[in-house]
Amino acid sequence: MSCSIVGRSIRRDVTDLTDHGRSLTTLALGLKTDILGVLVVRTTLDVGPLRHADRTPDIPAHSYQLSYESKVTWSKFYATAPEILDYWQKVVEKHNVRKLMRFGHECVEARWDEQACKWHVKFKILATGQITEDAADVFVTGIGVLNKWEWPDIKGLHQFEGKLLHKANWDPDYDAAGRRVAVIGAGSSGIQIVPALQPLVESMDHYIKGRTWIAATFANEFVRERNEGDYGNFDYNLKEIEAWKRDSQSYLAYRKALEIGMQGGFAITHRGSIEHEAAWVAFTKDMRARLRKKSEVADRLIPDYPPLCKRLTPGPGYLEALVADNVNVVLDGISHVDATGITAVDGTHRAVDAIITTTGFNTSFQGGFPIFGRGGVTLQERNITRTETYLGITVDGFPNFLHALGPNSGLGNGNLVLVIESVADYIGQILEKLSRGNIKTIEPKRECVENFTNYCDAFFRRTVFSAKCGSWYKSANGRVIALWPGSSIHAARALQKVRFEDFVMRTVDNNEFGWIDNGWSLAERTGDVDGLTWYLDGTSFLHEPLIVEAERSKVGVQEVSSKP
Repeated sequence: MSCSIVGRSIRRDVTDLTDHGRSLTTLALGLKTDILGVLVVRTTLDVGPLRHADRTPDIPAHSYQLSYESKVTWSKFYATAPEILDYWQKVVEKHNVRKLMRFGHECVEARWDEQACKWHVKFKILATGQITEDAADVFVTGIGVLNKWEWPDIKGLHQFEGKLLHKANWDPDYDAAGRRVAVIGAGSSGIQIVPALQPLVESMDHYIKGRTWIAATFANEFVRERNEGDYGNFDYNLKEIEAWKRDSQSYLAYRKALEIGMQGGFAITHRGSIEHEAAWVAFTKDMRARLRKKSEVADRLIPDYPPLCKRLTPGPGYLEALVADNVNVVLDGISHVDATGITAVDGTHRAVDAIITTTGFNTSFQGGFPIFGRGGVTLQERNITRTETYLGITVDGFPNFLHALGPNSGLGNGNLVLVIESVADYIGQILEKLSRGNIKTIEPKRECVENFTNYCDAFFRRTVFSAKCGSWYKSANGRVIALWPGSSIHAARALQKVRFEDFVMRTVDNNEFGWIDNGWSLAERTGDVDGLTWYLDGTSFLHEPLIVEAERSKVGVQEVSSKP
């Protein structure tokens, strides 16, 4: 087979890429792929990594930032959304990533063109409703799983004439102070919003249908030490912030101590482990102690399934809010909603000024728009019988498609930001391979997709995640499809280097040696001195040159000694 040698421009090669998402992952990808032509398309009107502007995070602020962009001036241990948003906006501005972003666009379709080896992606401009189309070499989604909220299916919900809110679509102008409110749901969102609103409202009816574990807060030893044994939150003082500014090693030690707390719970996820059994006892004891004023709530709230089967939510202040005088915990189900309030299944009607729903997300990994791969098969159709992936990022039959935080890439414990950074690095390696390696298309081998999916199934059978409980971690048939099969440290290590031998790659013009280019190096064309002599950069003398003395003898000159 013959091949041609084609000279390229000496500018850096550019791969057109469209990244659709509104998550922290898309921001990390933009930061990590500055060597490429990247277009980050977002449905929001500005930069923001939080899931639907989540206003009550439960992760320590110093652990909710990039490893390479530390902020020492966090005001609180658990920072609120405005402060976290400000951090990410400043990171975006510092790295000039905003130039890559197009806001106010919603993806409505992505279709692979096999002949052109391009993705054709259609977007709706939210301000006008106009449909526009982009063509790209690579299509990346960063929308995650908890991105499509839905109203819960409750009879008469939309007949309510007061204020109706969903936590995922919060009205920032709504003032709950002095109001009578109802909060429906005790999942992660409900657990976060109840303590935020409880001090403000006149009264709160909290409707709890299922059971859930409320653990001590992440890194709770830091909180309890500052709060004299109590849970909750605390403010950092100016003295310690200034000390961290002066002493970077002291701040690094603090961050590492927090991370150890975040990363240290993986053993709890293994059924029958000593750590798991101890955690079950400790969590039960802790919940009963904090709910002792309303023991009947503890009886109904503490689960009979193992901890971490569902997402373990620390919920700073949640249990304390449940026993507050202005909170009424309703453990019966909801019959219906009318114009003035909610009627429980026992017939009790409770009038309220506002209803806040915290349930209702589409967690099927089907996405909100069709993605057509090779042969016109959609990703949604592909996942109907069995959700499959390779390392949570790629899938066969969908060339040049990368799914950031796709199936089997989330976490049941550990630090998700670390995994997000690792995913961004991994995707960056693939993009660089496409851009500089003369690669036209890349997709995982079918057997590698099957093997990883089978490995996930085998792994989770040993863990608490496969226990019987209603969890968005699982598909309808009980398979764990949302979580990475291991710890966050394990994920970061596994994603550290792309195993290109696990991929099928097609080259441009069938030239397997296209990566070697045309015989020139870039430095030779630009005259870059360092680039022309890089092989001397490691050269160093182990000692000063020695002066050699010579002594003439009868047979000539003979080297006899040396002196410094």
